[in-house]
Amino acid sequence: MNTRLHNPLELVRVTAEFFADKGIASPRLDAELLLAHVLEIDRLQLYLQHDRPLVPSEVNAYRALVRQRGQRVPLQHLTGETTILDHSFKVQPGVFIPRQETETLIETCAGLEFGAEVRQIVEFGPGTGVIGLSLLVRWPQARLFAVDLNEHAVRLSEENARRLEVDGRSEIIVGDALQVELPTCDLLVSNPPYVPAPAIGGLEPEVREHDPHLALDGGPDGLHFIRAMVDPAMAALRTGGWIALEHGDDQGDDVAAILGAGGFADVAILPDLSGRPRVAVGRKA
Repeated sequence: MNTRLHNPLELVRVTAEFFADKGIASPRLDAELLLAHVLEIDRLQLYLQHDRPLVPSEVNAYRALVRQRGQRVPLQHLTGETTILDHSFKVQPGVFIPRQETETLIETCAGLEFGAEVRQIVEFGPGTGVIGLSLLVRWPQARLFAVDLNEHAVRLSEENARRLEVDGRSEIIVGDALQVELPTCDLLVSNPPYVPAPAIGGLEPEVREHDPHLALDGGPDGLHFIRAMVDPAMAALRTGGWIALEHGDDQGDDVAAILGAGGFADVAILPDLSGRPRVAVGRKA
């Protein structure tokens, strides 16, 4: 990377070119976010402080992160956090990194018609906790019961709950969500593993090499866990309650058929911000 760098925007420009050469999907955005992280400022401030001189220690710290990002280490592992719907969540290696597509699942849940206040949410596989904890912020009367096989994920979810000051309304445990006793709930939500096992090897390096395969591998066709959670969800939901799931953009018809066969009414497949099928919902009639 060019060493003749004098200000934030010059550094971002050179870094974005480097990232583009490495095949990174959002080279300039990643360059900006890494520099804002090093300088401990908002990304917008890079432009408001465009003539700010950079000291050698700042440039060196940035170069170290850029080198790792160029090796396809996920951006979120380098900054230690991600932002979902304006809330910051701590992220760590060994736990699935939430993607922006999951905002669609959260917003969909928040817009469902329950007929009464949502009192109880159940989440399968919370990971960092972005889904259930974001809904607790939206619904101050609700409680969350979440189950994850990954103990590291459970501890991280608990930490994020404390950061959002909703830990008093959340119970997050280590276990098999398909085996534990679930509370009666108004909403059962999950971003389950839905990548077909044979497709994992073709994923981007940030996903393939850094996300736990436990959180990716949905079996031969990607639908194993979605099929498996239908019966427990139906048993746990109150009448009028909803199941809401994230799925692959080519799985919508199959997921709708699975929910319909499982007895759910008002099944719908909803698009993400890119217009791709992403979220399935169904109501217990």
